[in-house]
Amino acid sequence: MHARGLAVGVVTLMAMLSGGVILANPSTADEMPLAKSVGTQLPLQDFRAMELDEDRGRLYFAQGAGSSLPLVVTDLDGVLQRDVTDVTGVSDVVLSNDQQTLYVAQDFDRVTALDADTLVPSATYDAPNGACVYAVEPAGDKLVGSYVDCGIGSGGLLIWSSPSTPAVVYTAGPNYHPMVDASPGSGGLIVAGDTGYSPVSTYVIDVSGPTPTIVSKRDNTGSNLQDYALSPDGTEVVESVGNPYEHHSYRLPDLSDATTYPSGAYPLDAAWSGDGSTVAVARSSTGSNDADVLFYDKDSTTSKYAVDFRASDELWKGALVVNSTGTRAWAVTYDDTYQSTQLLHSFGPAYPPKAPITDIAITARTGSGKDKGTAYVTVTWTSPLSRPGSSTNQQFVNVSASTNGGSDVLIGGAEMTTARTYTTTYPLPRGTTTFTARYKDFENWYPPATVTATLSR
Repeated sequence: MHARGLAVGVVTLMAMLSGGVILANPSTADEMPLAKSVGTQLPLQDFRAMELDEDRGRLYFAQGAGSSLPLVVTDLDGVLQRDVTDVTGVSDVVLSNDQQTLYVAQDFDRVTALDADTLVPSATYDAPNGACVYAVEPAGDKLVGSYVDCGIGSGGLLIWSSPSTPAVVYTAGPNYHPMVDASPGSGGLIVAGDTGYSPVSTYVIDVSGPTPTIVSKRDNTGSNLQDYALSPDGTEVVESVGNPYEHHSYRLPDLSDATTYPSGAYPLDAAWSGDGSTVAVARSSTGSNDADVLFYDKDSTTSKYAVDFRASDELWKGALVVNSTGTRAWAVTYDDTYQSTQLLHSFGPAYPPKAPITDIAITARTGSGKDKGTAYVTVTWTSPLSRPGSSTNQQFVNVSASTNGGSDVLIGGAEMTTARTYTTTYPLPRGTTTFTARYKDFENWYPPATVTATLSR
């Protein structure tokens, strides 16, 4: 404390258990506590898809479909390793079953194969004119592309046997805006359905032969298809649909009922661990202190781990991946207003997420000369931050003054934007004045904080 000088108060608050997992306050004793994740800003401009390469310690990011934006490679924490500037305009990215080739759907007219070690292009699979290919999936010894109609007459599937042979154009299954999944254990079987149509019809299609064949079809598997996630052994597919509000799974090849994994509104995504032991399911449009992603043991209906994102962070469809053992997952969220903030979240039973922190400081000083009776008060912060233009998660700090133990008088406040600072003045009375900055998250997601600075006159 300094008379007529500089006084500083600083606080950094973390709601943290000894193991590093951030817990929300469960509403009942039986409700699972939530790990809270704030995520890390990604080095991207226009995110489209993500692929995990656990062996090489990489994440691949497709961005800028049809643009000059490059394929992006980061480490497993989202730190930039490389912009692949000769591979641009990517809408989808996926590793081959043997992990040696990276396939990218590029500029809506081709799929490019890259050597996964060097990321040098090795082959090109051309789409027919009028078939705008936007997604790709390896299936057995074939490569399957999903395309929309841009002149060919309908949407559907493209099946390549090799880069040197033309694709088989298949429209007897989904033929509008197909969603496709396969897995290393499914051989030549794929699961497919149309997005944009409701109710959903789900197909199992054998693409191993010269002509694709429908093995089974199940109508009315929900509405508003978001995602299929086929288990590594190819025996079970988890479907994400806008309705019903739970993740149903079906056995292959007959699409008979399997486990229903509880989630709530609105199902958006699902992913399996590489060993098939764990299913992670995700949903969108959740509020604060609601689970965005839940982990289940295969065939269990009781979740073993759950994570929560800020209410303004919307999970990107198809952007959930899980590691080989089910102990860590990755997901990408975007700001619900402008999609301008693309955050990587990493979390799991063995990997605590980046947690919400409240970090604010306050300083106070007197002026000089004729301003020696004026207090200049400055509040700074690093976290939390409001999202520009967002109607949710707006964060505010209030500043008050109390002299000689008297009542607090509100003297100012500010929204906690990326400016990270707020300054106000106060006519300093005789005595000792304590200036207090207070933060309280009305959604109870970030920890509250109170910091003080004192001046004497």
